[in-house]
Amino acid sequence: MKLSKREREALALSIQQENEMLKRVGKIIRNSFVALAVFLLLFYWGYSEIHDVFFPNLSASGHQVIKWIGIIGSIASLAMLIFSLTARHYGKKNVLKKIDKYQGRTSS
Repeated sequence: MKLSKREREALALSIQQENEMLKRVGKIIRNSFVALAVFLLLFYWGYSEIHDVFFPNLSASGHQVIKWIGIIGSIASLAMLIFSLTARHYGKKNVLKKIDKYQGRTSS
């Protein structure tokens, strides 16, 4: 099925917009991964009760708070990472289908 000129232009614009959105999702994935690493480090620091030079007077309850912040932040970052990876995967598939349609390779 051949597309009209208007349909091809609309499809090209749609492909371009979705590609830009996929780039934004890639940045979200990177930021989620960094946040996950930071929160996992906080969790480890709170769980192991390491007494370091920066906070020598940090009590056990302070370590508990840090541990819970690490757990909650890690769960939230991991969820965001998984959702973003899923969105990017299906977004790429959708863009590739639209490119095939734009080039006239498929009939649907």
